[in-house]
Amino acid sequence: MLFFTSSLLMVCANEEAKEKQQQLEKIQQQILARQAVLDKTQSELNQVEKSVAKTDRKIGQTSRILKQTEDELQRVKAQLNELKKQKSELESTRDQQLDILSAQVKSAYHVGRNDYLKLLLNQDSPAKLERVISYYQYLNKARMQAIENLKVTLQALQKTEQLLNKNQLRLAELIKVEAEKQAQLVALKKQQQAQIKQLAAVIVSESQRIENLKQNENALTRALEALAEAIDNLPQQVEFNGLAEIKGRLLWPVKGRVQNIFGRQKSGQLKWKGVRIDADSGDVVNNVHAGQVIFSDWLKGYGLVIVVEHGDGYMSLYGHNQALLKDVGDMVHSGEPIALVGQSGGQSRPGLYFEIRHQGQPLDPTDWCN
Repeated sequence: MLFFTSSLLMVCANEEAKEKQQQLEKIQQQILARQAVLDKTQSELNQVEKSVAKTDRKIGQTSRILKQTEDELQRVKAQLNELKKQKSELESTRDQQLDILSAQVKSAYHVGRNDYLKLLLNQDSPAKLERVISYYQYLNKARMQAIENLKVTLQALQKTEQLLNKNQLRLAELIKVEAEKQAQLVALKKQQQAQIKQLAAVIVSESQRIENLKQNENALTRALEALAEAIDNLPQQVEFNGLAEIKGRLLWPVKGRVQNIFGRQKSGQLKWKGVRIDADSGDVVNNVHAGQVIFSDWLKGYGLVIVVEHGDGYMSLYGHNQALLKDVGDMVHSGEPIALVGQSGGQSRPGLYFEIRHQGQPLDPTDWCN
């Protein structure tokens, strides 16, 4: 009886172990299956993000060229207006000089009719003779000076007209380039919108979205840590004093409503480490304080990013830009344009992501900006 009971217990234990093993195998299969789905999703996400990055960079290059073209257009137009003004003034001067020269020629003609030699010979006194000679010398000198002045004016007028023609040709070229770049930008933005929809279709669940956001934040943190380490090992060309002394008086980088307040919940356990400022595509992003550009490129989740180092461990970061107007190593002044607002990095609408960090730790921009 005891043997039978013992055998029965062993059979039951084996059955339980077998059932447990089957459950473990089933769970393991589920984990593997889920991992395969995640791997597939991540692969698709990586491919989409590569496409997004490629398009964002093209938009950035095109927008930068377009901005440079528009700036040059304004300069050329200003130069044209100045040259037209100069031409008008020179033409007025020329006309006045021609009138003076014409009057002098008439005067010389009338004097010539009285026979210059006869006038000299008929003088009764040396004093009168001296006055006549002086008068003729003065008249001749004035006429030669008028001719010389007219010559200078005509040369200046000719040079101005040449510059005017050259600038008008450059203006026509710039207008053509501007139209081409605007057309390219429109086409690229359509492509960008399609990729944003594609990106949203890949990240369908909240867990995927949170995981992706974590990866993005980790990538940003690693990038900023690497930058901070690099700065410590580089010789300083210019010593900046940081931001501590001007806390609360920094410029905002762009005008617009501040969204996604610092420290508030972003998704899951993630919190906002900066702020998002609503603004229109193409709005100018201004540097908040003097510093040096230490990063200017595309970053996963943040699009086209520019990072400025202000000294003493302080950095400011500007993300989701349409174009980056400065390169790594550039010195930038307070209020200087450094980027254009956009929606790079897969954003559904345009706006600027803005961070301030000290020794790698994020700070609330609303405490620092006026």
